[in-house]
Amino acid sequence: MRLKAAFQLIFLLLEAGIGVLLAQPGVYLKSRAAATRSRGLGASVADKRQNSDHWHWLLVYPQAPGRQDVEDLAALGGRVVQFVPERGLIASVPDGASLERLALSWRGRLQPEQKVSPLLVDAGLLGGTEAEQTILVEFHLDVTRADMTAIVSKEGLQVADNPDLVGWQLMVKGPGSRLARLAEWDEVSYLFPVSRELADGRPVEACGGALAETGRIGQIVAQVSQGWDGAGLGAVELGYFFSSYTGRLTPAQVQSEIPRAMKEWAKYVKISFAPGSSAQARKTINILFATGDHGDGYPFDGPGHTLAHTFYPSPPNSEPVAGDLHLDDDEPWQLGANVDLFSVVLHELGHALGLGHSDNPQSVMYPYYRLVTGLQSEDISAIQQLYKAQDGTPSVTTPNPATPSAANPLTLTVTQPNTNILTTQADQATITGTTGGGTGAVQVSWTNARGGAGAAQGWRPWSIASVALQMGENVVTITAVDSAQGRTARELRITRESVPTPAGPTPSPAQPVTIQIVTPVAAGRYVSGQPALTLSGTAGPAGRVAGIQWLNTRGSGGQALGSAAWSTSPVPLESGANHITVIVTDTQGLTASASIDVDYTPPPPVADTAAPALSVLFPLSTAITTSQPAFTIVGTASDNTGVVLVDWVGNGNRSGRADGSTNWRIADVPLFTGSNMITIRAWDAAGNMSWRSLSITRQ
Repeated sequence: MRLKAAFQLIFLLLEAGIGVLLAQPGVYLKSRAAATRSRGLGASVADKRQNSDHWHWLLVYPQAPGRQDVEDLAALGGRVVQFVPERGLIASVPDGASLERLALSWRGRLQPEQKVSPLLVDAGLLGGTEAEQTILVEFHLDVTRADMTAIVSKEGLQVADNPDLVGWQLMVKGPGSRLARLAEWDEVSYLFPVSRELADGRPVEACGGALAETGRIGQIVAQVSQGWDGAGLGAVELGYFFSSYTGRLTPAQVQSEIPRAMKEWAKYVKISFAPGSSAQARKTINILFATGDHGDGYPFDGPGHTLAHTFYPSPPNSEPVAGDLHLDDDEPWQLGANVDLFSVVLHELGHALGLGHSDNPQSVMYPYYRLVTGLQSEDISAIQQLYKAQDGTPSVTTPNPATPSAANPLTLTVTQPNTNILTTQADQATITGTTGGGTGAVQVSWTNARGGAGAAQGWRPWSIASVALQMGENVVTITAVDSAQGRTARELRITRESVPTPAGPTPSPAQPVTIQIVTPVAAGRYVSGQPALTLSGTAGPAGRVAGIQWLNTRGSGGQALGSAAWSTSPVPLESGANHITVIVTDTQGLTASASIDVDYTPPPPVADTAAPALSVLFPLSTAITTSQPAFTIVGTASDNTGVVLVDWVGNGNRSGRADGSTNWRIADVPLFTGSNMITIRAWDAAGNMSWRSLSITRQ
């Protein structure tokens, strides 16, 4: 993805020298080589490595690499680590392998500055600073956890733990000058900013990356394709088809929230979405809720972890899977609360349209989901690099990365309020926004011509929690100044009005607010054989209902939909008695309630005879030849009752246990010279077992 005044889309180097670009687009990276060199990051090829027998190479092909290219690489002992759309891949290649035997347009190893997010550079968080910072470090998929932590330790840095991080990323603390040196390591793929939620150790949900039929695509990639419209900025008409629904929300709720997310993208670019005739139709996003192995080769892993996955457009994916969006039906899908259907789908649709992950923690496309109500300026900027801007929406221009700071001016955007002329009855205002471009750190401040001034919190994005407003017009000026004294400002005119006093005689006492439960029964006790129950009913008087919520004494609660006629999403039930109260609040703050007692008896357990589903994600082939003394294997496993163990056995009485279960890794399996037969096994609690075997020949 390319971000406004931050990400610069460059085409990969064709020759060994810096500054020579590919003759045609096809390999998309986020970094700005010229800009980062000018700010103190080294320009040499990454020359440190934890493992002494292989390097990670960037290989560019005349066309998108296919299965034969992967097999040719494997014949040299190489392994694919990630694909770099549209014509490249990053591979682990053993020392001494002759890459001349491959049909390549270009090959080389990434430079340190190409591994660093432009946002870190723009913020002045790396280079010569000694101030302690926290960043995210993404490693190549074949790097073990032990090697990751060893590299961090060798640079005198500290790992900051968050259990919700994906397995190939670490959160690292330390002086900016030392953090920059991590990019010099061969095993490191990319450095980018950490979100406040991750840094504070709060629970988050990760997007493991959208899917291409060729493999995983990493954070270093800017965009995944040129979009459904092909090269240039054009328009496209896409269909969507609901193949299945979740039991946690009504079909009407799903059919409302997902098209609402589609409309948010269509507000800014010329993309139209319309109901499709078939899940198999071309340019149609097939939407389905599923659990476990659902036939696409990427089984879901139960509650938590992977919430959804999406296939990128065509290309790189082929029809009919291109653009399809799958959601894990084991997740507790909700509206306006975690796990929020709109927020997750809004992110996943960005992938379906061709965007990779953003480095900006405020962006919808940041790789860790958060509750959102719409796209941020970075997302709008990115999608307008692929499709034509909607009429009345200004398209984004991006400075030339090879020119000095004059071509990378400081920018200031106000995101809240979304207009520069505002009328309100409130006595204060909250203002938020973002800055882009500029040089080094940026200071954002505000002044009110009617009195008052202060500094904003942050700058990439920034926020002003409270601006006091006087009666009448308040002219509020927001000013941003960077380290080179570059300056820009935005002016808001906020008019504060008095709250009107109702005219006429004193109103008569209000009619009491009421609420009734109609289904499943009007009142009393109800016996349910299902683990969730939908309630519906009526409330009044009409026009005065402000909100309806429900509470279960067993610990859950939520908002009902509707007003005079209302319904809840499925209310989760615990075994035994559940006392559920529905509360209505009217526009005057008056409340009323109704209750129902629901007894739930879970069905008796069914004998488990189903073996877990087991997949090996790395290596891609079941027959591998290598010169290495050890080998790392990565994969997934899922089961209807849960996977309790993944282990391995090999010839010569060798065995061991994998790290993890639903997402597992077997690090550094020792190899004999000659033939090694390695069997990976997944076990559930009932003792059911499934297995996959690999034949690894060590030369």
